[in-house]
Amino acid sequence: MKAISKVAFVAASLLAAGTVLGQTKPTTPAMSVLVANSTANDAQAAITVRFAELLTKYSNGRIAAGARTGGSLGTNSQMLSTLQAGALAGMIIPTGFMAAAVPEIGMFDLPFLLPGAPAKMTEFTLRSKAAARMKESADQKGILVIGFYGVGSQSLLTRFPVTKLADIQGKLFRVIPSPPRAGAYKDWGAVPRTMDLAEVYSALQQGTIVGIENPPDVIYKMKLYEVAKYFTRTEHSAFLNAIVVSKKWLDALPKDLKEVVNKAGKDSLVYADELNTKAQVDALEAMRKDASITVADMPAAEIEKMKVLNREGIWKSMKNDPQRGAVVKLLEEDIANYFKN
Repeated sequence: MKAISKVAFVAASLLAAGTVLGQTKPTTPAMSVLVANSTANDAQAAITVRFAELLTKYSNGRIAAGARTGGSLGTNSQMLSTLQAGALAGMIIPTGFMAAAVPEIGMFDLPFLLPGAPAKMTEFTLRSKAAARMKESADQKGILVIGFYGVGSQSLLTRFPVTKLADIQGKLFRVIPSPPRAGAYKDWGAVPRTMDLAEVYSALQQGTIVGIENPPDVIYKMKLYEVAKYFTRTEHSAFLNAIVVSKKWLDALPKDLKEVVNKAGKDSLVYADELNTKAQVDALEAMRKDASITVADMPAAEIEKMKVLNREGIWKSMKNDPQRGAVVKLLEEDIANYFKN
């Protein structure tokens, strides 16, 4: 609660102290706001900065937006609560961390759901009826989702070699707090443990956990390979982020600034696709060239075992869930339509 209060105080102070960018004698005081995210020195942080820049640029300085990266305003959950209250204007957040507030959005975390390339993931969400339903649910919770975008496919980084499914059974893996992610590992016989990303490096180093899932860019930029040197490509899960703004904050804006916020968000989605596509390719190539990291592919037969267990496990469980089931069924229709076209 202290972290949330701190964010609210900082945001309120900034709102009260706004100045117009590029003007020595402002005619209309600028609205100073913050957008934030939990990671640093990676694509997610860069997209947060770009979103802030575009808000300022497209509003001609009427909105003076600043970016706060690296979790400086709290954890994802804390920042989301602050955003819902209207004290934080916007943020970039992994969809899995939205699951506690909007359970339907966590269904993007179902294993072996989406195509692998970041831009393909984004394209899927733009055409998805399930995504539209998720946005409606988020709106009711005070969270306006401008759009979802693909970060990349997640694979396994471990402290030990993985050549078959049995190798991870009984082992402790960090997951984000999303039921489909935890359920996938339970299906495979592994032990999921929820943990904030900021804690992962030390947890791997100390052996509190022995493995994680993430795309190459996150692993390489955060130097997680220093404490877990085996990267096994399973591409079992899609990592999606959302660009979100506070509905309370947005509703108070005049119509023209609402349009500015939407345009800044949409253009940030385009930037995200470009950035993440390059980031994943470059990071994987760098990992392959690094002699201290072992990069391998999980055999196809083992991947098939994982898929079968998930279809009979977490997919079936979520499909039968009273709150989430309707969205899972829509996702299945979305998948069929996407690959048919």
